[in-house]
Amino acid sequence: MGYRSNHWRRVLQVVAVTAMLGLPAQAVFADEAATVRHFEEAKSNEAELTAFLKEMPKGADLHNHVTGAIFAESMYDKAVNTDNLYYDTSTGYFVQNPGPTTVPASQLKTSRTLGRKFYDAATMRGNLPGTNGHDHFFDAFDAFRPVSNGMDPDQVLAEVVGRAQAQNVQYLELMTSVAPQNALNSALSNPPALDNWEEAWKVMEQRFPDLLAASKQYLDERDQKVAKLLQVPAPIPGTAGPTNMRYVYSVDRNKQLPDFFAAMACGMAIVQSDPRVVAVNMVSPEDYYVSRKDFESQMRIIDFLWRKFGKPHVTLHAGELTLEYSPVEVMRSRIRKSIEVGHAERIGHGVSIAWEDRLPQLLEEMRQKGVAVEICLTSNEGILGVAGDQHPLPLYREAGVPITLNTDDEGISRSNLTTEYVKAASEFKLSYEELKDIARNSLEYSFLPGGSLYINRDYKKLQGEFARVREPNWQPDGQAKKMMDESQKLAEQVRLERSFVEFEQRYH
Repeated sequence: MGYRSNHWRRVLQVVAVTAMLGLPAQAVFADEAATVRHFEEAKSNEAELTAFLKEMPKGADLHNHVTGAIFAESMYDKAVNTDNLYYDTSTGYFVQNPGPTTVPASQLKTSRTLGRKFYDAATMRGNLPGTNGHDHFFDAFDAFRPVSNGMDPDQVLAEVVGRAQAQNVQYLELMTSVAPQNALNSALSNPPALDNWEEAWKVMEQRFPDLLAASKQYLDERDQKVAKLLQVPAPIPGTAGPTNMRYVYSVDRNKQLPDFFAAMACGMAIVQSDPRVVAVNMVSPEDYYVSRKDFESQMRIIDFLWRKFGKPHVTLHAGELTLEYSPVEVMRSRIRKSIEVGHAERIGHGVSIAWEDRLPQLLEEMRQKGVAVEICLTSNEGILGVAGDQHPLPLYREAGVPITLNTDDEGISRSNLTTEYVKAASEFKLSYEELKDIARNSLEYSFLPGGSLYINRDYKKLQGEFARVREPNWQPDGQAKKMMDESQKLAEQVRLERSFVEFEQRYH
C-alpha cells in the first residue's frame, strides 16, 4: 500500500506544482512506462484500478441504449413528483392507472421499503444469484416505462452525455429517438404489403419527405436544448464540446415483417439525409419467436434497402444468445448472416460466436473486413450469465478481430464505461497498452466520416503530418489542421492521442 499511496501523492504534487507555476501541460513529460507501472500496481486493488481507469481517456462508447442508460434514481425522482401516477406494491412497477394493489407514486417519498422494491425491479441489482437475469432485465423496462415515457428526452440525453464526459469518454453513438413520435407513427402506419418489395419501396418513398423534415427539426431543437443543459456550444454533435455524439436509428426486430420493412426503410432514409444519424440497428430480444422465425427475411430486407439507399452504415445485435435461450441451430449462422447478408460493419455482443459453422473462416473474414465486435461485459454477465473464461473476448482478440468496450444499458446494469474497462483489465488481464488500443478501436471503427489518423488500421503507423502527435510538445501545422477540418474521425483520433499524452504526464 505504501508504494501506491506515495505514488498518488507524487501525482497530486506534480499537478499542484504545474498549476501553481502556470506551466502548460506539455511541461510535464509524458512517460508511458511510469503509467504502465502505476496501472500494474493499481490492478491489485479494484478501487485504485477504478480511479485510474476513470481518468484514462477511453475514446468512445459505441453501444449505448439511452432508455436503458437512465439511472433509476432519475426516474424515481420524476415519478414521486408526478400527479396521477401510481405504484404497484405487488410488482414494484410504476403504472398509469390505480388498482387494488397500487398507491400514489408520491407515497414513495417517505417509504424506503417501496423504494427499494422499485430499484430491485428496475435494475439488475434485484437479479439475485440463481435467478433469470435475461427475463429480469427485459422486464425492468416495464417497471419504469410510464415514467421514462414522461421524462424530458433532452434532460435524459444530457444525463447520459454528462456521465460519459465525467469519465473521459469523448464520443458516443447513441441508440435513441431521432424523430418525433407523431411523425414516425404517420410514416409507419398502414405498412405496405410485401408481395412485391419494389412496390412496397415506392409506397414508403412517398412518406419520406414529411418524416425527414420532422426529423431534422426534432434533432435541431434537441441539439440546442442539450447543449444548453450541458453548457457547451451548440450544436451538441459538434467538436466544440468535451463529448461529441451521433445517433443510431433502432428497429424492433420483433415486429411483423411489413412493420419491420417500413421501420427499416424510414431509418435508412433518415441516415441518408442527416449526418447526425450515422447507422441503423435492430433491438429487442434476439431469442423471441418473431426475431428467431423471421431473422433470414429481416436480413434480406436489410440487404434490399441497403442497396436502395446507397449502402448506409449498419451495426447489428447478433449472437446475444446462449444455449439457455436458443437452440444450437439458430447460433450456427446468426453472426455470419448478419455480416454477409445484413451488411453489418459492427456486431453487438457476439457472445454465441463459438457455435458458428466454419468458425475459423468467419473470424478471418471479420478480421479482413474490419468487422468490430461491440463487447458489453457487464450486460453479458447480467443477462446471459456469461463472464470470465466463458466469454469470447479472448477468442476474438486471438483471431485479430477488433473489439470495443461498451455499456449497453448502463442504468439498468448499474454500470458505466469505466467499470467495463475495470472488468477487462481484471478478468482478462489486459495491459495498459491493450486497453489503449481498445480505446483507439472505438474511434477507428466508429461511423464518424473521414479518413483515419492511422495507416491501414495499424496504430503504430501514423499519417505523415501527425508522426509526432504523441510527443509532449506537438502542435498541428497548417496542413495537419486542414486534414483535421476535413475528417471528423481523424480530428477525434488526434484528440484521443493528445489526451493520452496529457494523462500519462500525470505519472512522470
